[in-house]
Amino acid sequence: MARASRLLLIGALLFGALPGLARAGEDPAQGDPHAAGAKIDCLRCHEPLQKAASRKVPHKPVADGECTKCHAPHAARYEKLLNLRERALCNTCHAEQVAAFMTGTVHAPVKQGNCSSCHEVHGSDNASLLVREDNDLCFGCHKQKQEQAKMPFTHEPFMQGACLDCHKAHNSPQPALLSAPAARLCGTCHSVDDEKLIKAHTGIPIKGAKCTGCHEPHASTTKGLLRQVTHAPFAAGDCDMCHLVDSENPRVVRATGAKLCRACHPDYPKSADKVKHKPVADGQCQSCHVPHASDEKRLLAAKPLELCTSCHKQLLERAAKSKSAHPIDPEKGACLGCHAAHSSGENSLLINGPIRTCLACHQMQSHGHPVGEDRLDPRNGQPITCVTCHDPHGTEFSYTLRGDQSRGLCVECHDGEKPMPHADGKKKK
Repeated sequence: MARASRLLLIGALLFGALPGLARAGEDPAQGDPHAAGAKIDCLRCHEPLQKAASRKVPHKPVADGECTKCHAPHAARYEKLLNLRERALCNTCHAEQVAAFMTGTVHAPVKQGNCSSCHEVHGSDNASLLVREDNDLCFGCHKQKQEQAKMPFTHEPFMQGACLDCHKAHNSPQPALLSAPAARLCGTCHSVDDEKLIKAHTGIPIKGAKCTGCHEPHASTTKGLLRQVTHAPFAAGDCDMCHLVDSENPRVVRATGAKLCRACHPDYPKSADKVKHKPVADGQCQSCHVPHASDEKRLLAAKPLELCTSCHKQLLERAAKSKSAHPIDPEKGACLGCHAAHSSGENSLLINGPIRTCLACHQMQSHGHPVGEDRLDPRNGQPITCVTCHDPHGTEFSYTLRGDQSRGLCVECHDGEKPMPHADGKKKK
């Protein structure tokens, strides 16, 4: 009885005695804190929110006093007493927009469900409840662009904070959230028939060209917003080294594929190398390199990791799902830290063989497993190397081992009966 009395007293305090909460007989939409859209005088205690609610653009539930559309008044499983996780909560009112925003190239905050990283949740002085305006908003995440803004040559829309002139805020069918295909987008401000523009391109027609192949759309250290690394003939204006500039169509090149590149770069791939990268073997130099200008060394079409995984995506996915995988060091060229880009005398395009490639970073311990030409794997008769036991691209075991280190991996060779064979043919334990 005493416990029941206490519960009745708590109920009376919560629902009968506290000011601003519903009492028996009152309209539930006006007083029941558990009813969707219940109006409670929350601002009476939460004074900092009074300022937010009085801004030029208030969030509609705040303006309507419907705090419980988003918050639970007593307890919740989510931070800030939210009724649901952020994306799910926004979805209750903006379901159509949230579904549409998840197609094509999706802006990272949208993909992660962090709407509040760009939008104020109570009120804002900016349109669309934006946290900040113009570049101040985008620079909050894109710090590298903020550094670019200090470069001597800048694109006017970029400096004016008109990011949305070229990019979509939530998602786009185009890469980099572009609002249209790159060539068409540039054409909205720069006419391909402009005589000054044609002259700057040595009279070669630029209609249909991908402008961002040569120009950095935000800022550059080079006049004309050229990218940081330029092909020597292009930088010197020697277009006729590759193009038939006096022909009816001066954009036509003198030869196709690797035939053109080998006129200046005859050593790629090295004929003595037994393993050739497939694009190299197929003469597709432009699969990895751009012919005019790039922001990457060696005129790469993208950063090494991004470039390699455009074809070898499954290896990146496998590493992400594995218990252990070899770390990728961007400072050492990512994949190029271990693999040759064009050709190699070693399997898997390794730079220096499966032992010496590893030893470039990993010193062999005195108590390590024997490896080398004189130690053969009894399963296949091949020399034991680091990759006999390890798979650097990822495994379900620790230390990128191919099997259970406590016993499972070892007994594949050490079954207690077969001694390890040596290259000299002698059986030694």
